[in-house]
Amino acid sequence: MNAVALTFGPPARRLFGIFHPGAGLPAVLLCNAFGQEAIRTHRFMRVLAERLARLGHAVLRFDYYGSGDSMGDDSEADLDGWHADLLQADAQLRQMSGLSQRAWFGLRLGGSLALHAAPAGVPGLTRVVAWEPVIDGAAYLLRLREQHVCTLERAFSLLPVPRPGLQLADPAAFRNEAIGFALPEPLRRQLAALGWPDAAKLAAAGAVVIVADPDTDDGRAMLAQARAAGPQVSAMVLPQHVDWMRDTADNTPLVPAQALQLLVRQISEAAAR
Repeated sequence: MNAVALTFGPPARRLFGIFHPGAGLPAVLLCNAFGQEAIRTHRFMRVLAERLARLGHAVLRFDYYGSGDSMGDDSEADLDGWHADLLQADAQLRQMSGLSQRAWFGLRLGGSLALHAAPAGVPGLTRVVAWEPVIDGAAYLLRLREQHVCTLERAFSLLPVPRPGLQLADPAAFRNEAIGFALPEPLRRQLAALGWPDAAKLAAAGAVVIVADPDTDDGRAMLAQARAAGPQVSAMVLPQHVDWMRDTADNTPLVPAQALQLLVRQISEAAAR
């Protein structure tokens, strides 16, 4: 069956989603990254949804409020609202699929949202798979700011004065935007406080899989946290680094084949448990 576009949620907070019908296997919710990373991963998430649907999983991918084709402006973005959006999408997936058993997959900030929102989910969630989740929000904000400046430096044939790279030393500069996406003050505060979920949250989430590249500092930190978190958390090595903040693919694929195959297998197996 073909994928179906839909809107759902309360009238004042309508969300846009794409539902991929399945054939009776447990359902899967896909949780987007933020900003430029969401753009860069859009094709990957679409192909991932299609592969899972071919196996028989009903899949829902969706846009948070203030992003993509959902209602709202990006200046209204906040993590608490996006947690609520994720749970709303989960309820919509259960309704459309007719299934209670399901898995969540989140990429980058979407993985963090899934990890933090899982304890509030209803029964039936079998596993959360997070690919390179944001576990140090302050470092993530700094990376967004640096990449925003790099993008400005590359984007103009005639650079503004003073140059963006020189303004980077000013802590007040480039705080409200990240590569074309708004970073309102409430979202910045929430991101700055974002970290690894505490043990109680992880225990309530059930089985958790963290997927990361061991050849990067961030990846090693994620894998170390996962391995120290307890028996309900497992670490999966994926030696395929992708810089999701770049606005061009350069020499890296938009749909990394190795990552796609590993994640399809892991999500499908996790959902069926």
